[in-house]
Amino acid sequence: MADGATGGVEGGLSIRVTVQDGRIVAVELSSTRPVKLCTRLVGCEVGAAMALLPRLFGVCRVAQAVAGLAAVETALGMVPAPPQLAARRFLVAAESLEQTAWRLLLDWPRCVGASPALEPLKRVRQLLSILPLKLFPDRAWHRIGGARLAPARMDLATMLDQLQLAIHQAVCDDATRNDWPLTDRRNFERWLRRASTPAALTLRCLCEQGLADFGRGTVEALPAFDLAVLERRMAAADGDAFCARPDLDGAVHETGALARLWVHPLIADLRADHGNGLLTRWAARWVELDGLLTELRRQWVRLEEHPGSPMEQTDAGVSAGFGFVESARGRLCHRVAVAVGKVTDYKILAPTEWNFHPEGPLARGLAGARVAEAGAPPVRRAVTLLATVLDPCVGFELVVEES
Repeated sequence: MADGATGGVEGGLSIRVTVQDGRIVAVELSSTRPVKLCTRLVGCEVGAAMALLPRLFGVCRVAQAVAGLAAVETALGMVPAPPQLAARRFLVAAESLEQTAWRLLLDWPRCVGASPALEPLKRVRQLLSILPLKLFPDRAWHRIGGARLAPARMDLATMLDQLQLAIHQAVCDDATRNDWPLTDRRNFERWLRRASTPAALTLRCLCEQGLADFGRGTVEALPAFDLAVLERRMAAADGDAFCARPDLDGAVHETGALARLWVHPLIADLRADHGNGLLTRWAARWVELDGLLTELRRQWVRLEEHPGSPMEQTDAGVSAGFGFVESARGRLCHRVAVAVGKVTDYKILAPTEWNFHPEGPLARGLAGARVAEAGAPPVRRAVTLLATVLDPCVGFELVVEES
């Protein structure tokens, strides 16, 4: 999201930094994101609520729908058939791939003055736009218990090959090569020196402009959490406040690509030198492109392994349910309560509330950072790049004050 793109139905973020003697001495974050937007679902029949849910959001609509379905189906005591679950995960990975590719191939090269990879991006988006109909003949695939599933397996296999070619063309100089250059430090540095793609130019610019370490802080990756504990926390009387400013035992964590790839060989090596600064964060987003291609193939194989299994009904339902998915921006959690077939409570914990928490990775990464000195990056550019790589689901406005 670009600096200055605040407002709208989904609200926005305001980032205010104060600079004194060449350092950022204060960071203030405020949000107008309507974290209670999902209360519109309260009172709806559960099927109608699931039909309405993705229409409430401008981004990550598939991830929102899948997390909501998981929560509602748990509340109703339903276990969808394995092919349904694989198809949903396939669509979540496809959406994450599209949103990540948009940022990396179009928006982020422009941030550092590099030319975007327009043709590969166009090809990726064309392929991804038709994937849902290659799985579900009906557009309304987000149905409780599952929708009519008829995967065009050969078409999907061909499209996955074409997607991989388009992504590798945008990252590697040789579009026909099968190896991915962002695997370990040695391959990464060789590719970074030699390649002329927007991917390589973007990361080289970060290093040349003194931005590799900018934004490094002490916030740790969001760990696997106890789902029952988190559900109780969201269901508590102060659940809305928790969803607006979450923590785990008082600690705020980071979610998203870097958190998911925390121990990846290349990312762990970059963290050792640059912490969770800009170079490590941006490299993690590039690395994840190949991981999303792998996830698409994994779910395609699961569609092959399970030609069709009936949905299971575990019991009469437990009245409340929890669901989560790993979306493009991080871990997305839904909690729902159901009574007599209607939604009585609904809460969503979005990744933006972790990453843009007043004690989160943006604020902690900016506090004390050197700017506006010899050898340091201009403050507005540096802060904008850090906010952009953390990728809020709404626009943000940046205000820089000199003390």
